[in-house]
Amino acid sequence: MTPTNNLPFSPSTAPLGAHGTPVCKHETASVLLRRVDNLLRPRALLNAGSIKDESGKFVTAAPQNGSEHTPDNAEARFTQLVTGNARWHWPEEQEGEHLIGFDTLGKQLRFRPGQLLGEGVKLTVIQGELKATAIHLPPPVIINLREAAPASEDLLTDEQLKYFRENGNNALIFMHGYNVPHGEWGRLGWHSNKATAWQDPQTVNDEYLNGAGAHNWAVHMEYRLNRAAGFDGENWMPYSRIINVSWPGNTGSTDFMQAELNAMTAGRRLAPLLLQLADAGIAINLISHSLGARVALTALNIMGAMGKRDLVDHLFLWQPAVADNALTNDSNRDVHPLGLGVFPNAHKAARKIVVLHSRGDGILGPDSSEDDDWWWRVISPVSWAAVKAWDIATADDPMDEILGKLRGAYDKKWWTFPSFLDNGFRPAIEKLYKDYLPLTFEAWMTAHPQRSLAPYLRLKQTVKENWVRLEKDILAEATALWQPCIDCLRNGERPPDYTLLAPLNHRAGVSPQVARDFVLRLKKLAVNNWFPAQPPRPALGYVGFEELLDKSAAGFDAFIARNYDQGKFTPIDQTGWLFSHSGMRIPSEDVFNRSYKDEIIERLKNQGRKQFGRY
Repeated sequence: MTPTNNLPFSPSTAPLGAHGTPVCKHETASVLLRRVDNLLRPRALLNAGSIKDESGKFVTAAPQNGSEHTPDNAEARFTQLVTGNARWHWPEEQEGEHLIGFDTLGKQLRFRPGQLLGEGVKLTVIQGELKATAIHLPPPVIINLREAAPASEDLLTDEQLKYFRENGNNALIFMHGYNVPHGEWGRLGWHSNKATAWQDPQTVNDEYLNGAGAHNWAVHMEYRLNRAAGFDGENWMPYSRIINVSWPGNTGSTDFMQAELNAMTAGRRLAPLLLQLADAGIAINLISHSLGARVALTALNIMGAMGKRDLVDHLFLWQPAVADNALTNDSNRDVHPLGLGVFPNAHKAARKIVVLHSRGDGILGPDSSEDDDWWWRVISPVSWAAVKAWDIATADDPMDEILGKLRGAYDKKWWTFPSFLDNGFRPAIEKLYKDYLPLTFEAWMTAHPQRSLAPYLRLKQTVKENWVRLEKDILAEATALWQPCIDCLRNGERPPDYTLLAPLNHRAGVSPQVARDFVLRLKKLAVNNWFPAQPPRPALGYVGFEELLDKSAAGFDAFIARNYDQGKFTPIDQTGWLFSHSGMRIPSEDVFNRSYKDEIIERLKNQGRKQFGRY
C-alpha cells in the first residue's frame, strides 16, 4: 500500500453517500410543512414561504386553493430539495400571526415573535420526506367602534369565537380611555412586518415596536395580563389573545363632554358582543381604563335593564373617569345636569365589580372640599382664570398648563372657560343641536354676529320657536325608537342610536316621559348659559367608595354599602403604588405584582375555572 503522505493530494475521509458526494450528486427529497396555531389547530397555508437548500437554491411550494382552516389547507409540500442543511424562510406574517415554534421529528424549537425574522429557521432535509410543523400565534382581535360599520363588524367572526371557546372558554375584553387615537401596529424590529405582540423597546422607541394609540394599549395590556397569569416571556405557546375595543375617545384635550357621548354610543354597540359571547357559553371578563369605564358601564347598564343578570363574571374599572356614585341603583342621586352620571342597572349584569383607584392620579384628582370651593370660585366672570388665560393660551401644551395650575382635570370637566379651549358643555351641545340654534340669546349672537342689532323681542321669539321645534323632535325620536331598541336587544342585535337624545344612550331605551324630563334638564342648563348648578362628584378612580361607605357623610349610599359588605363591589386602593393616571400601561414592578397579579389575575383564578386563556 502506498503511504498516504507520498500522494500528491490528501484523500477525503468522508463516507460515500448523500453527505459525501458533490452537491450536484446529492439525492433530492421533500419537506411536508404543516401550519398550526398555539392551540395546535390547523391554519391555512396560503403562502408557505420558501426553503433554501444545501445547494443554495430557493424552493417554493404550491399554495393551497382554499382559505378555510382545514387540515388539507394547512399543508404544503416542498419537492426537489437537495438533502442536507437548509433554512425555511416564511413570508411576511399575515394579520400578525407571528411564528413562535417549529417542530420536526424529535426536535422542538420555540421563538419569540420576530426572533428569526430574516435569517429563517434551520432544518435538515433528509432522504425521503421530512415532516415539519410551523406554529403561529393567532391574529389579534380589535373591535373598531370608531366608524360607522355594519352590525356584523361589531361581533366576533365564527373563527374568533371558536378560538376563545377552545382557549379556555373565556374572553377578556379591554377598553382604553380618553384621548387615545386608533393608531396602528408597530414593527418587528427593523423589518416592515407588523408587530401585534409585545417587544422590549430597550433603546428603540416604544411606539415604533409596540404601536401607537389603541394598538399600543392592546399590545401592552395583553402582554402584562399573560405575564401575570404565568407566561414566562419566552415560551409563547400558552399566550392568550384578548379582545381590544377601540372607541372614539380622542376628541381633544378639553372636549370631555363629547368624549362621554362617544363612549356611550360605543357602549351601545358593545352590548351585542356581550350577548354573542354569553350565548356561546364563553365566560366574559371586562377591564376598562379611565373613560373606557363609561363604555363598559353603558353596555352593562343596557344589559341589566334587559334582565341579563350576571352576564359578566368580573368588571374591573381601572382609574374609572366616572362619578364615585356611578354604580348606585338610584337615578335621583345623579348630579349630572343631563342625567348621564349614574348607571342604575349596570350592577345587575356583573357578578363582581372591582374598582382600582389611586389618589396618586393627577388627572382624576385631587378632590377635597377646599379645592372644590377654590376652583368653583375661579370660574366667576372676573377671576384669576381670566388673568392667567394668556399664560394658558401661549403654553406649549395648554392642557398641561391647565393641569399644572388647576391641580387635576376630571373635577373641572364642566368648566366653561377659557372659551378658546372649547371646553365645558357648550361645544358638544351646540354640535348636537346645530340645526336648532340659537337656544340662548348669547348663543344666537355668537353664531350670527351680523344680526346682533335685531330687536330683542325677535331674538326671544326665535329662541322660543327653536325650543318648541327641538322638544317636538326629541319626543318624536323617543316615541319612534322606544320599541325598536327593546326588540333589537332582545334579539341580540345592535340597538339604534339616539341622536337628539344622545346623552341618554346609556339607557336601553328612552320613554317619552324620560325624554320630557331630559328636555327640562336641557332647558335649565341653557338658561344658566350651559353652566351647571353644582360641580361634578369626585371621580371613582380617585376616591373609590370612600364617602359612599361613610354613614356619617352626606354622600352615604346604602346600596353601595350593602354590595360592598356582600363582596360584590370591591375597591382596591392603589395609592401606595400607582402614581399616574396611565401607570398600568408600562407598569412598575409594584403595579405589575400588586395590581395585575394580585388584584386581577388572582381574582379570576379564584373562580375555580379557567378565567384567562388556558392558564
